[in-house]
Amino acid sequence: MTALIASALAVCALGASPSAEVAAAPPGPTLPVEFDLSRYQPVDPERYRSLAYADNGRGFLRVGRWMCQIGPVYRYVGCQGHPATAPPQVRGAAISGDQQGPWWVPPGTTYRFGAPTGFRPPTLSVGSRVTLYGVTCTAPRRDTVACRTGSRALIFTPGWHKFFFPSGDSAHSPNPAPRYLPPRLQYWNQLPLNPPPPR
Repeated sequence: MTALIASALAVCALGASPSAEVAAAPPGPTLPVEFDLSRYQPVDPERYRSLAYADNGRGFLRVGRWMCQIGPVYRYVGCQGHPATAPPQVRGAAISGDQQGPWWVPPGTTYRFGAPTGFRPPTLSVGSRVTLYGVTCTAPRRDTVACRTGSRALIFTPGWHKFFFPSGDSAHSPNPAPRYLPPRLQYWNQLPLNPPPPR
């Protein structure tokens, strides 16, 4: 009888083992609140698009200290500014067609932030979002901007930045050490597949 009980307990322990491992597995990436579009009111994108020929159809916006430009090519976006965790001297970061980036833009490059014509970027108010050329930018807080293409994205705040890119990708600049980021953004550099990215 004792042997039968011991045998039953061993079978139960073996049966419980896989579920314990499944329970211990870390969850996949979650959607950061900065990209949860249900939290943000859409605005008319035409207000943000320059009609001047020299601006080539680009869109421009401002959130606090940050100025971002979208387009003119599908899923191109760049934001100008220097979060505290950025390397010295950089002028901002850019994503190229959802194929590369976010990359830091160093001084002395040909990459230009801002409209050649002097178009004044409208301010995207807190709680709003704008979508142009397959890019959505949100204004989560007064001095925070977040822009997403498909599988790439960036968040700028005064105190830190966070970049998102596909798993295994090497065509991007690094993120700051986890200790500089809020706990919810320390462990994943990828965006979830659902909901789908902006079109």
